Amino acid sequence: MNKFNKSLLTLLAIAMPLFASAQRPVGPLQAEFKMPIYRNAKSAELTIVVPENGPKTATVDIFAPDGSKLRTEKFKLKPGENKCEIKKIAKYADGRYTAMVNLGDTTLKRLLRIEHVADIAAPSEPIPYRKLIFTPDKYMFEKISKNLKIEYSKPKIYEAVKNTDSIVVYIGGNSFYKTADGKFAINVVANPYVERYGLYAKKPYYYNMVADKPEGPYTRVEERPVPAAGGGRMHLFTGGAMMCSDHLDGKYELYDPAKHGTYALTDIRIAQQIDPRDFGCVKAGYRTYWAYATTSTGDTVFLSDKPVFQDIPVYKPDQWDNGFTTNDNFGNSWLSEDGKTLYIARGQTLRRDAPYDLAYDMVDTRVLTVYSTQDGRDWKYVHSFTSDGERDTPYTQQYGARICKMPDAGLYLVFVEHFVGDMQQSSLDLDYSRDGVNFYDAPGDGPFLYTDALDEFYFGGLYNFDTDIVSDGKNYYQMVAQVMTWPHFFPEPLFARNHLAEVTAEDYERIFKNRGMAEKLPYFDKVGGWEGLAKLTREGHSSIAVISYRADGWFGVKAGNKAGCFTTNPIVGGGKLTVNAEIADNGYIQIETVGNGPKQKVVLKGDDLHLPAFDLPEGPVKLRVKMRNANLYTMYID
Repeated sequence: MNKFNKSLLTLLAIAMPLFASAQRPVGPLQAEFKMPIYRNAKSAELTIVVPENGPKTATVDIFAPDGSKLRTEKFKLKPGENKCEIKKIAKYADGRYTAMVNLGDTTLKRLLRIEHVADIAAPSEPIPYRKLIFTPDKYMFEKISKNLKIEYSKPKIYEAVKNTDSIVVYIGGNSFYKTADGKFAINVVANPYVERYGLYAKKPYYYNMVADKPEGPYTRVEERPVPAAGGGRMHLFTGGAMMCSDHLDGKYELYDPAKHGTYALTDIRIAQQIDPRDFGCVKAGYRTYWAYATTSTGDTVFLSDKPVFQDIPVYKPDQWDNGFTTNDNFGNSWLSEDGKTLYIARGQTLRRDAPYDLAYDMVDTRVLTVYSTQDGRDWKYVHSFTSDGERDTPYTQQYGARICKMPDAGLYLVFVEHFVGDMQQSSLDLDYSRDGVNFYDAPGDGPFLYTDALDEFYFGGLYNFDTDIVSDGKNYYQMVAQVMTWPHFFPEPLFARNHLAEVTAEDYERIFKNRGMAEKLPYFDKVGGWEGLAKLTREGHSSIAVISYRADGWFGVKAGNKAGCFTTNPIVGGGKLTVNAEIADNGYIQIETVGNGPKQKVVLKGDDLHLPAFDLPEGPVKLRVKMRNANLYTMYID
């Protein structure tokens, strides 16, 4: 694996300040924790950089969230980069700890964030779901042999619609569906350049594209295609109550139960107020987020006189995040199984202190975070979650996500947009949850969908993932609403020009030279330096992509030449068992029932979404599966 590939695989995430223009302060001494949040970790790695003739030792004082001093660590230093391990952090409770790094006469203050999330446990009752999806944990398996691997499908990506208008900054996909006449349609929004603003057109225009196959090629049509019944979409996901960022006008009252009646959790919305405004009951400040609801009396009321979240674009000295400092990168919302708790995913802003050690992340990083409420007035911080495991670093961020519940499967899928700070790229990853509260990394080496090839049409990024799914044959197809060839930082040179074609190497060098881009950007030389970056921007384009993968095949149990075996935890029987599997000519999948009652056994061959197995008896039953040269994606009980 070359250095370029390795950099992308090890540095993944989401979200950076898109228009950051401040120069990175450079100091002789640097210190930063390797990861933004240590999740279920035994130790934390603190990287300390010192120059020649710099301090020979470092003293690190660790303070608890309440300010009490816990312990002191001492480390010997050498010129250059030093990796210092803060051990035994697993015993600390969740919270924001302070590390005071003392280097001679200099003290650097760093946050050490610690969180604990329990592993997914085996179910205490027989699994009741009718769609059995095998995730890499204890939920589905009583036993599993080492010869079997649990992996997710690697999607194929197709460039469906390409921007050919030089005045358009980017195009995006609004919707993707089957049409009444059996074709596939994408509704497109085009954003012309607006001078001195660049990215978001005040008057975008729309058009429609159709194709005979979901992967294209697509051609433009004048009339908007008529959707098939239900839009031709597979409605695999439910989301509970959907939170959104609305803009309210007028004057409102604070909620009074006696006057305004009742409201349900599904009635709650979040209003994002960009500019200050007086709403009568509250004076909304810059970039604040407010909970409101429409009640049984038909009134729209604010639920609290304090914002739920607030952006802090510029931190003051010693002003650290409190768990509710946020940004406009967010996911959706969903209800708990009992319907009593509403969850929402937001991009939490995590504070950094000068000197900032990252090339493009000047003030903070962003991590997807889960919050909950039972009434819309009292909100709780649940936890942040790392979405790429050990590959999460201070360079990695999370640019948003869609969290989707799969009915009758006991599974939440999380499509996360990762932003890679030092690569200036975004990628798509896949996480999952069994309870809708705790989230886990999907298996595999790297994200769900990414590229490290400079000539790929989606090298620069993938954004605004559309979770509507269209089924065609054995595959699911999903639209990636926007992809691009240029790096994430392209808007800054564009602001000085009328359109992309005018961006020059001098624009890039003037803006980014003092921010260490030539030294820090891994592909700087490969792309051709300043001129290469400018050329990539001038000749770059935005597209809409379609990805495909096996139906219900987000995860699969994979067996090679050496046979492997697993036994499920008890499941609720009573129905016909069919199997979604891909079995090689020299492979097989053998399934048999385990325990009391009638014995059933079958050996399956072939490649189908519903290979028939046998009728399951009523009551709890375990299944033993032996397989060789096969991929098992899903079991269904009908």
